[in-house]
Amino acid sequence: MKRSVKIFLMSLLCITTLNHCLSAQDADALISKLANKYGSVPNYKLNIVYEANNEDMGFKNVQEGNLVVKGDQYILKYGPNETWLNDGKVEYVGTKEEDHSQILYFCPGQNAEAIVDYGSILTFYTSGHTASMDGGIVKLVPNSEKPYAELHLTVDGDNLTKISAVDQMGTVYTYTLSGFSTSVGDPQFVINKREYAETIDERKGCK
Repeated sequence: MKRSVKIFLMSLLCITTLNHCLSAQDADALISKLANKYGSVPNYKLNIVYEANNEDMGFKNVQEGNLVVKGDQYILKYGPNETWLNDGKVEYVGTKEEDHSQILYFCPGQNAEAIVDYGSILTFYTSGHTASMDGGIVKLVPNSEKPYAELHLTVDGDNLTKISAVDQMGTVYTYTLSGFSTSVGDPQFVINKREYAETIDERKGCK
């Protein structure tokens, strides 16, 4: 009887391990497919619906924006009052409210306000993560410290349609992507610094 139980448990372990390996292989294959599609596209634009939600803490924020990426530059506008910009030398976050406005300066790649890198939103997840499948969702766990503890990717065919980032506090940041196009025209990667009452400079030795 004990031998039968032992064989059953070993068989169950083998099946679980096999399923885990197959899940990782499927996830890695899908990530590779997305990397091949988007990794060779230096210029593109898309629409983003951003949602930050934490039910336990009682807050929810939804914004709709338009992102344009050209090489190492990007500009994202959430309506008329919030702009995220990388002009190739400095990253900026400009926000306007009824009673206050501010602009923050960061070295490229050091934007502490960002959960995901808008300049590489279609490819940032393709390295430095351990991947698996959770139903039809690609689950990614970072291999080093990130602003998030997990990423969940929704893929339709070979199109990335949604990124959800979950942080240590349980806040879920969701980026729903649509309208992908490689026709970006001639975007202007500028922000009017004089429109902001307060300046916060977080640059520390930008290269």
